Amino acid sequence: MAIFLKIVSGVYLAFVWLVLFLTLSVPTPLNVSVASAGASVIVFMIAIGLSIPAVALFAFGQVVGDVRIMRNNARLQSEHLKAMWAYYEPSNSR
Repeated sequence: MAIFLKIVSGVYLAFVWLVLFLTLSVPTPLNVSVASAGASVIVFMIAIGLSIPAVALFAFGQVVGDVRIMRNNARLQSEHLKAMWAYYEPSNSR
C-alpha cells in the first residue's frame, strides 16, 4: 500500500507540474488579460497549492511503509528473544 500511495502521489505531482509548464508555454486568455509576469506567478502559486496534497500523500505513504517495517522488526526481535529464553532457561520456555 505504501508503494501505491507513493506512485499515485508522484503521478499527481507530475501531472500538476506538467499542466503548469503547458500553461506557461501556451498562450491562454489568462496570459492575455493579465500581465505576462503576473500570470506566471499566479499559475506558479496555484501549482504549489495543488502540490501540497501530493506531498502529504507521499508522506503518509512513507509513514505506512515505516510502520510496516517497525512491526516486522518488533516481531523478529520477539522471536529472537523467545529463542534466547528457550536456550538459556529451558525449563521456563515460553
